[in-house]
Amino acid sequence: MTKDRTTFSGRRLGYNEVRQKELRNESRKKIVCSCSHWFGRMGWKLLVALVVVGVIIWQGWFFVRQFDPTQIRTLKKIEISGNRMLTWEEIIQTAQLEVGSPMSQIHVDSIQSRLLKLPLVRSVEVEESFPWSVQIQVQESSPLMVSLEKDGWKVYSERAMVLPMATSGAYQLPVATALSPMELQKIAKFLFAMKTFDEPLYRNVSQVAINQGQNGIEVFFRNVEYKTLFPIKVPTADLFVHYQLLVQGLPQELADIEILDMRFIGFAYTIPLAERHDNG
Repeated sequence: MTKDRTTFSGRRLGYNEVRQKELRNESRKKIVCSCSHWFGRMGWKLLVALVVVGVIIWQGWFFVRQFDPTQIRTLKKIEISGNRMLTWEEIIQTAQLEVGSPMSQIHVDSIQSRLLKLPLVRSVEVEESFPWSVQIQVQESSPLMVSLEKDGWKVYSERAMVLPMATSGAYQLPVATALSPMELQKIAKFLFAMKTFDEPLYRNVSQVAINQGQNGIEVFFRNVEYKTLFPIKVPTADLFVHYQLLVQGLPQELADIEILDMRFIGFAYTIPLAERHDNG
């Protein structure tokens, strides 16, 4: 006969309810025994597998943290064009490029700035080509003018930088007179513009200087006896076309002047010789 059972509250349990409870307890015991039996046979393998997976995950995470994808792309090819006087070694050394360097450490603007410090470089373009090459296109400077300094004659480029060349081969260049490096730069920009727009006219320049009093650039040409005043700002091609039209079209009218003033775009003024003023 089954023993009567009650709950904590004193309620009496019936036979069926007690039987169901016993069946549930037996079921739990069977599950626990089955799991214990399985773990006894296979559990150590699972434990080893979990340890191995844990080690792999830890090592993988360490590798991921140390991995730098930028190190995969390294400089393998350097292409240089346009250089005639500058050697390949001079350009590479100044650009501070080295085969094998990470491409992430190559900055185009910095390379251009370093190369522009070379007196023989007028302009330079640097391009990074995917995946691992750099292209450098150089435009070298050419002698533009000479100037007499305290330590002798010097040859200057289009950027008003001293060129490493003998003045004996530059006797035909315009002679620039400047009181400061800034004045030299203004003269260089003016002469380079003239050379670009009208090279024959540039080759006729004998002397050039900044006239601070007149706020202009004072130019003496070899084929005329008067001096010409041009605006200090960088000129356009029309300015030199205007000058050529005057010189070629009015040679007699310009023969007895002292200054041809072309500082004002579209206009030209003449100042007669001093003798004319003296004679009334």
